[in-house]
Amino acid sequence: MNQTLTKNGFMLGAFAVVTTALIAVTFYATAPRIEQQQKQKLLSVLNEVVPSRLHDNTLYADCAEVVSPLLGNLEPHLIYRARTGDKPQALVVEATAPNGYSGNIHMVIGVDTSMQVLGVRVIEHQETPGLGDKIELAISDWITQFSGKVFDEESLSSWQVKKDGGEFDQFTGATITPRAVVSAVKNALLFVENEQTSLYSAPNVCQQGEVSQHGES
Repeated sequence: MNQTLTKNGFMLGAFAVVTTALIAVTFYATAPRIEQQQKQKLLSVLNEVVPSRLHDNTLYADCAEVVSPLLGNLEPHLIYRARTGDKPQALVVEATAPNGYSGNIHMVIGVDTSMQVLGVRVIEHQETPGLGDKIELAISDWITQFSGKVFDEESLSSWQVKKDGGEFDQFTGATITPRAVVSAVKNALLFVENEQTSLYSAPNVCQQGEVSQHGES
């Protein structure tokens, strides 16, 4: 009996070790590929929210790192900078809505120097399929409501969903998700309005030439 238990225990232990090793090998083998895919996805989104006419620099290679509660939490977020020559033209702000229905909603907001929103895209979320996932451009054009809006602090009350007295549509049967996104965009724009000059002059933390605006590596 004891021998059988010992044998079974040894087999289970060996199986656990082998399984753990396989998972580790798979993770380390696929991690660079996943990271590259994430970079390419972000690169594509950068080019969606800032038109090419507004920059002749490589967006992916010109960014500042900031920490601010207005960007959703106290973790670092990147701010990508669009320039023509040395002239600032637009920023792409990483922001997080921490109060989505199913957790954090990560997005980027493009805004030019006159505080006109160039575009907003959600890059990662866990919202409910068929309801909250309408924040994805591939599923709904809801996120395009932000494009062309000019932000100023005197009209803050309009930066809410219509149910709360603002001008942005909510989803039928789902208000939490759009409310979280609108609030996150508003706060990110507040941050930009307050810090715009310093953001353009902050040190560049992105490596030059790692990935170009056209996706070459």
